[in-house]
This record gives sequence, structure tokens and C-alpha cells, in this order.
Amino acid sequence: MRICFLTLDFLPFRSSGLSFYAEKVVEGLAARGHTITVVASYRPEYTQVNDIQMPANVSIIRVPIGRADWISFGWQAAKYLRSRGANFDVVHFADIHFAYAYYGPFVASAFQSFRQRLTSYYGWPYHTNWLDFLFRLIYYNGARWMMEQPAVRRALHIIMSSVTTQQEFIKHYRLDPMRTTVIYPGIDLRRFEKLPDKVEARRCLGLPTDMPILLCVGFLTPRKGVEYLAQALARMKTLAYLVIVGKWESSYQKRFLRALGDTRSRVHLAGYVSDACLSLYYAAADVFVLPTLLEGFGFPIVEAMASGLPVITTTGGAASEIVGNAGLVVKPCDSDALAQAIDRVLSDPDLAYQLRQIGQHRVRNLFDQNRATVALESLYHRLLSQSSY
Repeated sequence: MRICFLTLDFLPFRSSGLSFYAEKVVEGLAARGHTITVVASYRPEYTQVNDIQMPANVSIIRVPIGRADWISFGWQAAKYLRSRGANFDVVHFADIHFAYAYYGPFVASAFQSFRQRLTSYYGWPYHTNWLDFLFRLIYYNGARWMMEQPAVRRALHIIMSSVTTQQEFIKHYRLDPMRTTVIYPGIDLRRFEKLPDKVEARRCLGLPTDMPILLCVGFLTPRKGVEYLAQALARMKTLAYLVIVGKWESSYQKRFLRALGDTRSRVHLAGYVSDACLSLYYAAADVFVLPTLLEGFGFPIVEAMASGLPVITTTGGAASEIVGNAGLVVKPCDSDALAQAIDRVLSDPDLAYQLRQIGQHRVRNLFDQNRATVALESLYHRLLSQSSY
């Protein structure tokens, strides 16, 4: 098949879990022999990279975007598609929001809605300060009615990252269930088959070897709720060390640091790291914690389970669905419950072992990249066999 896959960011730049999803989809489809044209944004960061090694059946088109970011990308992506005519068998937008300006037949993936973003923090948008709150309130409402709703109506089919997301769009966007398919995104499980010993990994990373290590991974915005993890660290009965890996929204990092108080000496902010280095952090940790307010899927949860880590997360979005019975789940914004859950896992080796075993089994059965690719390929074939495409 000739597939056009459109995503805001693509290698060598990652801006969110959506970028990682795009990489896995393109990688999997290319391995099965399909011809892929990736349409992604051009950013200044690309000038720092001399070359990107991609399979011969993958080509990358960069379109310019300005300060409007994904809004500009959606416009430029539609412009590119119009210029190409009907030269693709399948047009697939990595996120339904990117498709707002395109009127041809397309499929899209969906992770979370703007309605969820508007209500994820006690019925309001998550935010850093009042100015940020007002901006998000106006922005999310505008995007929902002017871009998201039309794109949902026009999509030929929407690939849902979870049942939670599927139900969100069916209930609140009046989407016909027959136009949806749940396909869990997958990861390359081989990355986690031969992780180094925990002590070796800690020494390599310069982390303490005399106390339990909590790990949190993600693109850190107010949606991740890590200030509640900071509060939980101070309320735990167990003395533990916290490592956070990922890029930060600068104003949100300041809020997190203020929440740490006296526990600042027991926290390491690693920033963004390579995939190889990230595997070391998973190997070094005792428990993975994601105190998210809203999660469309949660690749770090899946990676943590694949690494054999017990997971503690929240009921925010699809996080609890993804972890299943391989972890403990608390309500978002509840630092006391978070502290109690972490203490429980750290003080009960049998529970920790049970969660590790369940998590690795769950990942093998539900979140393998090959399984996800075959399911997506089968959906493409089914849609192509229908005259409506």
C-alpha cells in the first residue's frame, strides 16, 4: 500500500508521546513492505541533525509551521495532500485534530478530546497559573468547536488508542461506534528483554544504591500532575529517591520545584534522555509512578510494565485501563492516596513481585508492536475494500 502518514513531529524530534506513536506506526508498516510518506513539521531543531537513517520505503516531507504549531501543521498538511491529488491508498493522520483542514477521505487516530482537557482538573482545564487557565479555557473551547468536531464528523474511520477514548468520542461527540476501532499502540519489546542489573544501572547513572527509587517518565506539563507526586514524597513513611525523566514546560517545572520543599535533595531531574539511557532508568527503579490528570494512552506505563516495574497511576483518562491489574490506581490530585500506594508496594515484596509478573504478561499480550501493526494493516485493507474509501 501507498500510505501517507501525517504527524506534527517525527524523528529526530519528539515533542510528546504522539511522536513516539508515529515512529512505531511508521516503523511497523515499513517493515511489512508498505511505501510510507511521512508528512511532518519543520522546526529549527532539525538543522542540528545531519542525517536520519530511514528504510528505503519511507520518505519524509517537512512542511513549515509557525507559532500556531499544530494548527498551522494541519493547514499545511491539507495543502500538501491537495497538491498530491489521489496518489495514496491511505491517508492517516496521527491525531484527529491535525485533520481539521482536509476534506478528502482519511483515517485518524485519537488519544484524548478537547472536552477532556477542559474538564480534567476538578471540572476545569489543568493549568499552571490563572493566566494559563484563561488561555487554555479559551483555546480548548475554540479548538473543540472549530476544529475537533468537524474533523470527527468527516473522518472515514477513527482508530482509538483505548476503550476509554472510544467511549469519550461516542458519548460526547455522537460518533457512530461503527466508525471506530480500538487498536492499542505497541512497543518494541526487545528493548526490555536484557536490561542490566539494578545496582549496575544505578552506578552507571550515578543514582543512590541505599534507598528505593521511584521513576516518573513523560513530557511534563500540568496534565501530568507531578506536583502531587512531590507532595506524596514528603508524606511517605518510606524514605525514597525520585527520578523524573522527560522534557518540562518551564513554568510547570517551577511549580513542581516549589512543591518539593525539604525533599529537594532526594529528587533527580534527568531531562530528556536517549532511548538507550531511558532503559537504564527503568532498570534502576523499584516503582514506576505516573500521577497523571489525563492520559490518552501512556507509553511510559507500558514501558515500565515491560521492564518489570510495579506501576502506580491514576484514574485520569485511560491510564487505569492500560495498567489493568498490573498496578495500583488512585484518584488524580490525591497526594495522600499516592503516598499510601507507593508505601504499600515498597513495603510488600510479594505484592511488588505479583504486579511485575502481571505487568510483563499484560504487555506481551496487549502491547506488542507487531500485533498493533498487523491490526492496523488489517483495518486499512478492510476500508480499502469498501467503496466509500
